[in-house]
Amino acid sequence: MLSQCVNPQCGKPFVKLREGKLFLVQTEFAGKSADEAVVLYHARKQPRRVGYYWMCSECAGQWTLIDDLAQGICVAPLLRPVASAALAVKAAGGGVA
Repeated sequence: MLSQCVNPQCGKPFVKLREGKLFLVQTEFAGKSADEAVVLYHARKQPRRVGYYWMCSECAGQWTLIDDLAQGICVAPLLRPVASAALAVKAAGGGVA
């Protein structure tokens, strides 16, 4: 899926690789139910499926991709370190009194 940004709410067309982030995602047990996938996860008998996904620079600063057993490849919020959140509170003038 390299024709546009993987974020379904964006859809920016893919033009240059250096403008964004490329994801190589390996998934296992395509077509299995979530329960079967969990049981078979440790067996590792099925071949892995590889997919390439591109995310534009704007989305890559806020989002990442996850492989959800129930939904497949999904866009999820990018987690920020706790330290940067504390610095943001201090910069905003907030704090614990």
